[in-house]
Amino acid sequence: MKLETGNWGIWLFRVLVIAAIALMITSFTMPWWIARFADDVTSIDSQSAGAVNIYGWGLRHNLTRLASYVQGDITPFYQTVLAWAYIGLSAGLALFFTCLKGKKGQLLPGIIGAAYIIYVAVAIFKVVSERIAYVQIPLEGLIVFPLIEQVGSITVLTSLQPGYYLAYAAGSILIILALFRGIFGIKACNNA
Repeated sequence: MKLETGNWGIWLFRVLVIAAIALMITSFTMPWWIARFADDVTSIDSQSAGAVNIYGWGLRHNLTRLASYVQGDITPFYQTVLAWAYIGLSAGLALFFTCLKGKKGQLLPGIIGAAYIIYVAVAIFKVVSERIAYVQIPLEGLIVFPLIEQVGSITVLTSLQPGYYLAYAAGSILIILALFRGIFGIKACNNA
């Protein structure tokens, strides 16, 4: 494949697909949702506050007193490997599909983008939301729980994180690129 003046469109398309893939991988390494736990509202943002972080690949926490409550929710290693395999396969296929001719080369990056958006939505609105609703924690917000067996309370501050929004952006960019490839008639590889 030579870079000639007539095929700048496919090279631009590939660079944009690589950028979308980089966003997808970056969003996967960033937390999508965080719950911070502290003894009172004033210490909720301090380093001493414990936190539960939900990533695209699973759950991690640094809780000490409340560790037993999330122990059963920690993502097993094999599921983490499967999640990373999914991202790696999606990224590789999206890049490979830039060399395919016709409708396959146009539609498949968009399908990968849509699948990633569905992955994100299911992870947050099905898995995380249902689990935290069970323990009456909001998806976003602040709640104070009285401690039954001890004196005092625990404050929980939850929020969706930039990695969550970045995941939607990455998937959307792949969909938009698939649409633009069809609109501008960018051909694949040697046909450009």
